[in-house]
Order: sequence, then C-alpha cells, then structure tokens
Amino acid sequence: MKDYLVPLNYPRAHDVLRRLSVYTEYSAAGAQTALGTLRQSYPLIFSRMTCRRFARDAVMLEYPGAGVSGPLLFTSHVDAPVFPSILDCPDEMPLTVPLCRAHLVALLEALEELLSSGYVPSGDVILCLSMDGLSGGEGAKSMARHLETMGLVPCLVLDYGGYASMEAFRTFVPEGTPFALVGIQEKGEWQGRVNVVAGEPGSLRKPGEQLLKTGYGMLMHPNRARLCAASESMLKALGRKAPLPQRWAVSHPRLFFPLLRFLWRKRSVLRQFFLSERAFSAFSSDGDCLTAPTEASFRFRYTFVPGARREQLRQALRQTAKLHQGEIAFWVDEPASSLSPHQGPAWDALCTAVEIQFERALILPCLCPFPTDGRFYGSLHAPVYRFSPYLLTGREALKGQCTVSTVTLQNAVQFFRSVFTV
Repeated sequence: MKDYLVPLNYPRAHDVLRRLSVYTEYSAAGAQTALGTLRQSYPLIFSRMTCRRFARDAVMLEYPGAGVSGPLLFTSHVDAPVFPSILDCPDEMPLTVPLCRAHLVALLEALEELLSSGYVPSGDVILCLSMDGLSGGEGAKSMARHLETMGLVPCLVLDYGGYASMEAFRTFVPEGTPFALVGIQEKGEWQGRVNVVAGEPGSLRKPGEQLLKTGYGMLMHPNRARLCAASESMLKALGRKAPLPQRWAVSHPRLFFPLLRFLWRKRSVLRQFFLSERAFSAFSSDGDCLTAPTEASFRFRYTFVPGARREQLRQALRQTAKLHQGEIAFWVDEPASSLSPHQGPAWDALCTAVEIQFERALILPCLCPFPTDGRFYGSLHAPVYRFSPYLLTGREALKGQCTVSTVTLQNAVQFFRSVFTV
C-alpha cells in the first residue's frame, strides 16, 4: 500500500488552504493575493505551463501533451463562501473547508508532483481558474469564449460538485457500499437585489416594512420539487442495484416521484437534487433606531432545477416585488447547464479513476447541487462532469463543505493522478 501512495506535501497543502480562506469575494487586490499564493506554492505549474490572463484576473494554464488524445480541461473558481476561519489553527488537521477549494488544492498538488517527475500527458492539460465564480463568473465566461474561438474540443471537462458518500440512498444498497455521485448537469442561478424607496410625502409606505413583506412573499412561495433528466438518470441507475421491493419505484421515477418526494421530504437528497431554493444574503437600509429609513434593499440568490419555467418564475418574482412597492434587478441570470452524456470514452475514463479510488463504489450520474464554472464550458461540445474525490456526509453536501485530513487529501491527490494518467 505504501508503494501506491503518491508524494504529497501536507504542510504546503495545509498552508494554501489556510491562506486562501480569507478570499471570499472577488476584488482585484484579493484576486492578486490569492493568485500570488498559488504561484508561490506551486512554482512548477506556473513556470512550466503557459499562463494567460482573462477578465477579472482569471488565469488559464496550458501544458502541451504528446498529442495522442484530446485535451483535458480542469476548471474551478478560487473564491469560496465564508467559512469558520482556520487562520487561528495553522498546524492542525483536519480542516473544514469549502469543497471547491479542497478540490482545487488536491488538483494542484497532484499536478505539481507529476511535473516534478517528468510527466508528459497524452493530450494537452488546461487549467481554467476564475476568481469570481460566486459573483457572475465573468472570468470563466471569457476563458470559455476564448477556447471556443480557438475551436478547441476537450475530451473531458472536470469541475468540482459531485462527491462520494456513505449516507445517500442507504436503504437501496448493501451496507458499506459507497456512492460516487457525478454531476452531469447543474442548476440554474439568479442573483439580484430588491430595492424599496420612500413614497410621496404623506404616504404610509415604509421601505423597511415593505421590504420585509417582499422577502416574506418570496419565501412563502418556493418552487416545487421537480424531476429533471439528470435526476431521472440517477434514480434509474440506482434502480438497477436496488433490492427487489424498492427497484420498481426508483426504476420508474416519473411514475413514483410524488411518493419519493414525500418519503424524502426531510432528507438532504431532496434539497440537493430535486428542489429549487431561494436565499437572502444581505439586508441594508439608510435608517437607524431613531430615524425611519428612506431606502432599503436586500440581495437574494435563487438556484433552480433544470426544466423550471424561467420566464414564469422571473415574472412571479417581479410581481411579488411590485406588489409590495419594490423594484427588482438581476446581475446573475444563468440558465441550467446543458446535459452531458453518462456513457462513452470520457465517462468510462472518469469512472475508472473513481473505481480505483473508491472500491466497490456505485457510480451514479446526478444533478450537481451547486452552480459551478463548468456550466460555461458546454459550448465546447465536450462532456462536462463535476466530481470531487472526497467522502461527504449529507449535511456537508448541503453546505458545500468537506473535512480535509491527511488521509482524505491523500486519496484526493491519488484520484487526480489517476485522471491524468488513465
């Protein structure tokens, strides 16, 4: 077993995770600092790979291969949600970090060590790292447009999002069988703001109260759970392994979805793979405890399952805001991504890498529960998959976080080495 373990610089990986923990929202200065951290920590990657700069400080790193196969494209965003700071425990493992960041560090660790050993890939290796994945993804969009203009068609695009689990669908498989949930599609996303301003003199309109009513109206009318093509494929694949009493229900998801929705109403799988969700990220006003505000606003984020009627949903949000005398504006308006096939050479290669790392794993295509940069690369006419080689609980999957220890990080690095060499 020791001969199989790949070289891994634990202190370096830990230090990168710690230093990147402060980069939670795009800014030019923050992006430069984060990029400097990566450049300093992984010198071979940045010295031997051609580096191009794109919108909002995004970087594309290219390494030429032997030309035997098509290019491998890896994409991720460096910014991540706010998590409990790990700056106060610089030497401790395990760490609780965003899944996207754990995915990125394992990828860079694997590639850095491969380059140090004289690695020559069969096809070109391309890394696309954006700095604004949580605020519109302009960097990823610009890199995708560049690759499309070049006419590049990767044999595989891999992003974070899917994961391994020992908890999901536990009643359908023998005890101890892990699941590998590989995203073949992802939810659409809106981000926007609702504003309310004071009315004419003498009006009873109060911005703070009206804004709270608007938020209450939006929260009280959530979108219903929906069965999309990716989730239907997931359930059918699960049905082929399920015991006989349950096989019929999951093998015919469209017929039995109302029953499954009821049975899973309190399970994390319903929120992840079937449910559209609205969340509010910030509230602000210009008043104080003694002065009534003249203007108030809140920011919201809405992720929706593929197949949802976007225009009807958008109109419903506008009407809710208008009903309470508010105005709504969107700055992120992304549809659900295209659906990638769960068959063919690229899928088989990815499954081989998963099987090497997770023995006896049941590999299921699924709907990625998080919007990722991968959604922008569907225009390259290549399969886009989302999988991070970490074992997550249902609660961690909902929060988009994972626990990184020396063992889990070692396994993740070995997975990426398999992807590079399979």
